[in-house]
Amino acid sequence: MYHKVQVIPSEPGYLRNYVFPAQFDRQLTSLTAWGYTPITMEQWVEIREGRQESPKRPIAITFDDGYRSVYENAWPLLRSRGMAATVFLVASFIGKTNQWDANEVQEPLLNPAEIMEMQRGGICFGSHTLSHRPLTGLSRPALLNELTRSRDVIEALLGQPIATLAYPYNKQNRQIRTVARQAGYSAAVLGRGRINARWTNPQALMRIAIDFETTFEEFESRLRRPRYVVGF
Repeated sequence: MYHKVQVIPSEPGYLRNYVFPAQFDRQLTSLTAWGYTPITMEQWVEIREGRQESPKRPIAITFDDGYRSVYENAWPLLRSRGMAATVFLVASFIGKTNQWDANEVQEPLLNPAEIMEMQRGGICFGSHTLSHRPLTGLSRPALLNELTRSRDVIEALLGQPIATLAYPYNKQNRQIRTVARQAGYSAAVLGRGRINARWTNPQALMRIAIDFETTFEEFESRLRRPRYVVGF
């Protein structure tokens, strides 16, 4: 799980959202060396439902929020290696800034043209809800609105179904997982954890959070040791 791939600005916001481009570059090189095959979250759904064969050591590289730095800095590195990835968009803020957090530094988000260009280049997109509000504080009608309207907006832009969701702030529970499934999401991801297995709840898939403080040794220990290279 990544957010921003860029040099940290002089007045940064939440530092744990940043990864340096050179750091990301080295991590991608290592994933290839360790035998991983990047897949999109849509491909994961296809594999889990038996409609597609799994490659060797599949791994999903994901980005939350949809910052422009993904287009400017992460995508060229992914594209040069032919690697797939998934970006979770906040539907009502496409082409704007991260206005859901007024106390954060405001940075540009992907605009429709950039999103469509990335889609043509093999990048997959999912929903990070409509407004990035914590889902656990919403009534059921408001929750359903966040989940269904965000799908509608992104599907209208991309012209294809949206099957996956990332929970804002990692806020979720049994009711939210149930509503997410009812809203049409085949899979949803958390912001913590390690490796998933075939029996992991598809509405609560774990991710390894990576930031600028993640040393290469930590990255290697999480992804290279034999006990962590099984399942999905």
